[in-house]
Amino acid sequence: MLRQLKQAAKRNGALVRAVRATYPAIAWASNRRAVYMRVAPYLAGMEFDEVRLGGRGNEPEAYLRRTARMLPLRDADVLVLGAGRGGELTLWEQQRPRSIVATDFFAHGDAWRAHPQTGFARMDVRDLGFADRSFDLVASTALLEHVDGVEELVREMARVLRPGGVAFHNFGPLYHTYAGAHYVGAYEHLVMSDDEFDRYLTERDLPYELEEGRHWLRNGMFSRLRYDDYLAIFRRHFDLEHVVLGVSQEALRFRRRQPAQWRALTRRYAEKDLLTFSMTVWMRPKAGQQQARPGGPGAIVARERLTA
Repeated sequence: MLRQLKQAAKRNGALVRAVRATYPAIAWASNRRAVYMRVAPYLAGMEFDEVRLGGRGNEPEAYLRRTARMLPLRDADVLVLGAGRGGELTLWEQQRPRSIVATDFFAHGDAWRAHPQTGFARMDVRDLGFADRSFDLVASTALLEHVDGVEELVREMARVLRPGGVAFHNFGPLYHTYAGAHYVGAYEHLVMSDDEFDRYLTERDLPYELEEGRHWLRNGMFSRLRYDDYLAIFRRHFDLEHVVLGVSQEALRFRRRQPAQWRALTRRYAEKDLLTFSMTVWMRPKAGQQQARPGGPGAIVARERLTA
């Protein structure tokens, strides 16, 4: 069903643009303290610059504008991590930066060939094969929730960024929230063991769940970090410029409609982790703390053409 909805949205570009045109007004309203505190009082004890009351927020153009204000993209060498089949590359390519390199843990040869101006490499983001200080921008969408070893990734990002460079990451759902294991469900993934959850997804036999939830589970690609865990890791290597926190509307509805199950969950998990859906961050490497790769810089630099 989700795939069909996505395909329908792609076919109806005018509708998508119309809906996105409402985001600035919705974002403005949701960031009034009186609004978000009424909807999600748990936010009172959390750190963020903006809040989205509808999940991660489908705002690529707005995020691009903020990134462009922080960095002249026309002069930038850009690294896109976890690019998958390249769906997110178009916006970056339209800015005509000096160079774009994209990586993914899995090769997608046919899809990658549709982006002839972008260099591609199959690569583990925890061990980037690039020279120190090779890029001005490191970006990703829907990646960090799938990295088992976020500290290593963040350290590598700081290493390959130039002084004054920018890291931008938009990701979610976080693992502990509603359907955080990428499936059509609620919190079953938190009350089952991994083996039980694998069997649960297999028996349901839903294409989306098999391609997403079971795929990431069997490849060990859920980070399982909480919002505060990510912030702590980021701060060890970067100065945070702007953070957007996304609240799960589905989780809020579940809390309201299933009070007994919610009480059981909150005996094991903090409410803020059950309700926090996503993060979007912009950050710069800490001055004087960028670490060189042990044994010398990598052999690949941004302007080289890479292949799968």
